[in-house]
Amino acid sequence: MGAPERAVLIVNPAAGQRHAEDGDLADCVRLLTAAGFDIDRRQTGTEGPTSADLAKSALAEGFRVVLVAGGDGTVAPAAIALLGTDATLGILPFGSYMNIANGLGIPLKPIDAARVIAERKVKRSDVGEVAGKVFFETCGIGIDADMFGAARLAERGRWGPAFRRIVRWATASSHRVDITVDGKTERHRVLQILVVNSPYYGWALPVVPKADMTDGLLDVAIFPRKGRLDLFRWMATIWHTGRPGRPPRVLRGKVIEIASSEALPVHADGQIAGRLPVTVRCCEGALRVFA
Repeated sequence: MGAPERAVLIVNPAAGQRHAEDGDLADCVRLLTAAGFDIDRRQTGTEGPTSADLAKSALAEGFRVVLVAGGDGTVAPAAIALLGTDATLGILPFGSYMNIANGLGIPLKPIDAARVIAERKVKRSDVGEVAGKVFFETCGIGIDADMFGAARLAERGRWGPAFRRIVRWATASSHRVDITVDGKTERHRVLQILVVNSPYYGWALPVVPKADMTDGLLDVAIFPRKGRLDLFRWMATIWHTGRPGRPPRVLRGKVIEIASSEALPVHADGQIAGRLPVTVRCCEGALRVFA
């Protein structure tokens, strides 16, 4: 074996329902050290640094392997910092819901994920981009974005605007929307649209099970003429069975343009990304990842 390969390990010490201080992490580090990685461990904090800060510092210091132990909220910012570089991301799943790892076929048991990293097999993951924001899982339009917007406002203690969003979510009617996928346009009346990169979304729900994070395409899940009760039934079916019921209309493409006469809200992995009209793009193979 040659000289050890330098790698930064970014640790979120309190990720989701599991903790990166548990014995699993020590086992992972031992396995990766034995596999020839020279690991420099660094930790996020509530007052900083963030995983994005640590990933950027690692790049500036010449590291080309960045490992992240945490949940999607820790993994995604670090991954964004690595987009378009020759650095490779390794994911050690320690979060409650690991939609990025799950979507890439990475085992959700940390020690098994460490074995994947040790094998040094690399995939190139796609990411989505909308209004200057990157998403790994889903871009949502309509009542889905109102739900996320209310949650974000509540987190910041802005209860008045959050309540107004909840009211709007509860009373919303369907909207006529033009959806153009790689130049071909369809018109639908919808409550929501999901543009999907990972097959998993939210609470690890398999919205579009055939979605592939490495195929260079995004899946557009359209809910035509579905009322709110229909959507609830659809989500309940996923929740109880782990698979969708009657699937919505699904289109696939690289560039998705969505327009409406109404300024419907848009989110990218839960972060507000403005209102319609928007153009959503697939950034093919933008992230190197051990998978």
